Amino acid sequence: MKRLVLSAATIVSASAYLVRHRVSKKWIDYRSSHHDLTNKVILITGGNTGLGYEAAKDFARRNAKVVIACRNMEKGRDAVEKINRSTESKNVECMELDLASLASVQDFISKIQSHPEYSSIDALICNAGVWVPKTEGAADPNKHKTKDGFEIHFGVNHLSHLLLAKSLTDSLQSSGDGRIVFVSSSLMKSGQVDFDKFDHIYEGRSKKDEPTLLNGPEKKKKSSTSFAPPAYCDTKLMNALTVKRFSAILPPNVTAYAVCPGWCSSSLGRHVTFPFYKKLLLAPILMMFQRTSVQGAQNIIFATVEDKDKLKSGEIYRDGEIAVEQTDYIDSLGENLPKKLWTVSERILHDSK
Repeated sequence: MKRLVLSAATIVSASAYLVRHRVSKKWIDYRSSHHDLTNKVILITGGNTGLGYEAAKDFARRNAKVVIACRNMEKGRDAVEKINRSTESKNVECMELDLASLASVQDFISKIQSHPEYSSIDALICNAGVWVPKTEGAADPNKHKTKDGFEIHFGVNHLSHLLLAKSLTDSLQSSGDGRIVFVSSSLMKSGQVDFDKFDHIYEGRSKKDEPTLLNGPEKKKKSSTSFAPPAYCDTKLMNALTVKRFSAILPPNVTAYAVCPGWCSSSLGRHVTFPFYKKLLLAPILMMFQRTSVQGAQNIIFATVEDKDKLKSGEIYRDGEIAVEQTDYIDSLGENLPKKLWTVSERILHDSK
């Protein structure tokens, strides 16, 4: 019996390895690319952990001046120390930014704009994000709200990043070759943006709203089995829509891209709890399909360092190519939705001053 169990385990492990090897062959890897970032200034939110940390480390290795914007300064300083030590760079620093507070975002913007070293920014990477299941709020309802009273995903993942990107456009333009990168997700295909139907701003869409109809012409029912918070999916869609709108209004020398990093191991799911038996069931799936933070960060690095003549502003990329399924979904929602989201968001920011 023992031998049988051992044989079965060996077969399962070998099969999982073969599947992962086949799947991972499609994953992009920019670690060996020779794009030099000397004298480039790169600002990245959430660069103290996960994908953001790995991307920041890569940029430092390429000789960029890197600013890590994060809420927890202790963790930020630890990240800077580790990056500087591993890359032998002296050009990485952290600055305080709490995306759950518009006052903190404004303060951060003021510090960047008044700092002579950052009068010109080559890349702004909107990477930080939150994933907070509704059930988590039973113990602490404030986890679902920003300091300004907005739904946490809407405030952090969308609104604060929009304010940051809008406000730093002049600095990006001054570089002569600025770019904005939003970290979206393939889960945006489960997202909806309909301000007439849902309170995205203060309450967020919840699972009780599913199944429901898509915004677009294909009126199919959505599955209610998604494990992701609907509000998270909605804001990842907002990221892609925001990039679409930016591409239409930015100065010619500033471009905007969204990226899908894939299913990655990171601290994003820190608020998610799984029973032990579910972790056991998930283990083989994770082994086959989940990317490491280093592997997921390659998509961010690609959109930040790749030559602009090989990219198209306003598009969403995955593994070095335009993400067809996500692009088709965005297109199905109509050309007016990016503008509507922008108008609503600008009004909220104006009223919040």
